[in-house]
Amino acid sequence: ILLSSSSFHKTTTNFYQKKKETSDLEWETFDYGKMPKMDTRFLEDGKKIYNHNKDNNPEKTMKEDAEEDERTADRLDQYWNALTNLSPQLVEDATNALEPYVNPDRIERIDSVLNQRTQNTRFLFENPSNPSNVWACLRSIDSFGIQFVDVVIDNEEYEGKQVITQKRGMRTAMGSAQWLTIRNHLSTKAAIKKLKSEGYKLYASDLNPTSKDIRTMNWNEDNNKEDDNTKICIIMGNEQNGISDEMREMADETFTLPMSGFAESFNLSVATAITLAHLSSASSDKKGPLRPGDLDVHTKNCLRLKGIWNSLAQKRMGNAVLKRKNVHLPEDVNPPPHCLCSLLLG
Repeated sequence: ILLSSSSFHKTTTNFYQKKKETSDLEWETFDYGKMPKMDTRFLEDGKKIYNHNKDNNPEKTMKEDAEEDERTADRLDQYWNALTNLSPQLVEDATNALEPYVNPDRIERIDSVLNQRTQNTRFLFENPSNPSNVWACLRSIDSFGIQFVDVVIDNEEYEGKQVITQKRGMRTAMGSAQWLTIRNHLSTKAAIKKLKSEGYKLYASDLNPTSKDIRTMNWNEDNNKEDDNTKICIIMGNEQNGISDEMREMADETFTLPMSGFAESFNLSVATAITLAHLSSASSDKKGPLRPGDLDVHTKNCLRLKGIWNSLAQKRMGNAVLKRKNVHLPEDVNPPPHCLCSLLLG
């Protein structure tokens, strides 16, 4: 039974109030735990693989996890490709059908955020090991208006029960980052090939002696021109080992964050936030690395549809509304990515 759109606004308002109080991985109100590396909100589902593997066979576990990596990457790609391949008219029809069932204040918030999104710059995280760190990074990236994020999860770089459990917790973090568009790569080589083919220049955070001080970076010589189409990708390495030799060799430039104390490096989430701050300070009037509002119209409308669907109090309701309005979306577009969390974990 569908509620009328007029009576539904009160229901959705109560839902969001309750949701903020009860959701473990609520994007907008998340509270970090006291033990981030063992945060069960990320790790609980990841541990299930070992409970199911009664043979306690590490090789079998690694194989199963590698297969899950492939399924995760495929699902993320399939969803995004299906969404952006929708015709403009179908996106409009679906949006018009669902919008009356979302609180007007929420719609206004979605529009405000999308109007400040940029596609000129994206981030890539190479084989991170701490899902809580990744979650913190993603929230910071969202706050600075960046829409697109890549993550390399190479199964060969993860060893041991605890590390693989954390890696599976990474999928929880990725699947719960409902307001970002995340792409998963199975290897550094695949990620570099894809980004280079899309015209991105790669700038990697690295402590090697030849790295430039981030304060001296101009990112690229032409990126201060408003009509320049050069795109950049910021690479952040593993928490302990940094970027790989392969990434170091293929990066267009490497940079370092200056430090004046005894500590040798910043925490990954801190380093990401500092880098974002420098990118922001180097940007103004739609020039520089961050260019708010540069999403193309179709991408923006697709993300608006995704945001509205994610804001429904009950996700299943979306299918019922669309069916009643005779709007038919491809199967790969349903569910929206924020519902992919359970799928990503198998």
